[in-house]
Amino acid sequence: MGCREILRMNRATVVLCSALILAAGCAAPPEEEASVPEVDPVAENNEALNELAAKYLQAMNRGDADGLAVLYTEDAIRMQSNSKAKVGRDAIRLFAAADYADTNWDMQLHVDESEYSGDLAFVLGTYALSVSPKDAPSEVYQEVGKWMDVMRRQEDGSWLIAREISNRNHPPGQMPEMPEAPEMPEMPEMPEAPEMPEEE
Repeated sequence: MGCREILRMNRATVVLCSALILAAGCAAPPEEEASVPEVDPVAENNEALNELAAKYLQAMNRGDADGLAVLYTEDAIRMQSNSKAKVGRDAIRLFAAADYADTNWDMQLHVDESEYSGDLAFVLGTYALSVSPKDAPSEVYQEVGKWMDVMRRQEDGSWLIAREISNRNHPPGQMPEMPEAPEMPEMPEMPEAPEMPEEE
């Protein structure tokens, strides 16, 4: 092999190596993965369940059977004192509509415990209820009791009621002891106004 051929080969090698080095230098550095903010699943679930409870109370207290029924799954079962279980969203809607047709409702709910397992949650608590006929609002029936719901999480992250049971703490017709309203804090005494000097 002559000197000229060796020089041509060396030049080709230098050009090839330079091209590779240049390409390596121009290559974009690997992008760092965007950090995903951590989500507290318990806090997220509690927020969704609180929203469900608020919608439940709003529907109950304004007598909205349709608004109440959509808070249950299609296959939901609702079990209450002194009545057969209501199976399915439509049955729950019809039962609620009959209740609301001639009565006004005022319900309060309190959540005592909640626990999650996958797409299911159970929630238990207490309730206080006042019901009066629409044609005789001064005749008030009161009831207190306890309840427990099994909730099912939907694909959009919301929760619906899948199973519900509630019963009163006292025999029917007996007036219960209603929970006391929270006491208002005592207002501090206002200091006496200072005496103004007499004008000369």
